[in-house]
Amino acid sequence: MSWTPALTALAISIIVGLIVTPLLIQLGHRYHLLDTPGKHKRHKRPTPFLGGVALFASVWITVLISWLIFPNIFTELADRLFYVLVGALVIFLVGFSDDLSPLSAWVKLLAQIGAGLILYMGGLRVELLSTPFGSVAIGSFSVVITVLWVVILSNAINLIDGLDGLAGGVSLIGAVALAVIGQFYQIGAVLVVVYAMIGFLAVFLYFNRYPARIFLGDSGSMQLGFYFAVFSLAFPLKSYTLSALYAPLLALGVPVLETVSSLLRRLVAGKSIMKADRRHLFHYLSLAGLSPRQVVSVFYLLALVFGCFSLAMFFWNRLIVLGGLVIFMVVVLSLFLIFMTNSFRRKKVVGSDRKNAEQREQS
Repeated sequence: MSWTPALTALAISIIVGLIVTPLLIQLGHRYHLLDTPGKHKRHKRPTPFLGGVALFASVWITVLISWLIFPNIFTELADRLFYVLVGALVIFLVGFSDDLSPLSAWVKLLAQIGAGLILYMGGLRVELLSTPFGSVAIGSFSVVITVLWVVILSNAINLIDGLDGLAGGVSLIGAVALAVIGQFYQIGAVLVVVYAMIGFLAVFLYFNRYPARIFLGDSGSMQLGFYFAVFSLAFPLKSYTLSALYAPLLALGVPVLETVSSLLRRLVAGKSIMKADRRHLFHYLSLAGLSPRQVVSVFYLLALVFGCFSLAMFFWNRLIVLGGLVIFMVVVLSLFLIFMTNSFRRKKVVGSDRKNAEQREQS
């Protein structure tokens, strides 16, 4: 896709975001569409959760106007975009319903599975698994892996949406990396969605930075993950190379890392993988003494590193890049374990001091 449609899509999304986001903040307060503090939530004042509404409006208004102005770039993926729209609508509506009144995690899971099946029926699917040693056709397992991929990414952004500006900023960095990769592969119409995301997120971060005036909500965080899944599934339409499979995954390294660590942690602890808690990576960094802004900055830095790894797949030896990635992951996980251990010790010491103080008062 040439730069003219790309910049046009970016500009349209920015304009729509600037109009819609402040309006939704006002409507959220007027009609009490607010996320109230409590349980595992860290914010201190009721905040509108209508970011997903703004995202949906920005992306699809941008796609519609871009289609009217540049119909030629939609030729290859025109039929598939209808399935993307339907899948996004399913994710958005279920997420928004959950924001209004919490739904069972199983209901959201079923919606994500449905969205994955919709993409599969639309021809956006995983048909080959690439490894450094070659590609393997997966045949009838394609539908399972496609749906699983959509479910994982739809939840990945949601899992890191726990601090002001965190999910939006990490998603923006990932989207920029994917836009560069998409230009390299000339993906076409799907890139319009990516540039629409970039434009919206650039505006949204202004209102979502600490202290946030609006949240993504589940309707926004799951929707972002869904769009990332769409982009990565569109890659095999252009290339089956190793880069085409792993570059999008590396660009989303932070949310994928959070998803994997949360899954393993809950499995090891014997807890439900569907239940929210306050033991995510950013929680441990906070317990280690970092301020909300410092925690967000750490995750931005990690996102930039993962983005650089994804771009390096095109310019350097891929085995060397993957080796460097493994080393980087070992370092990150080691630091995480250190932070986690220190936070537990600090919590234990504080608890012990508090107990001793209470005993002295009683005596």
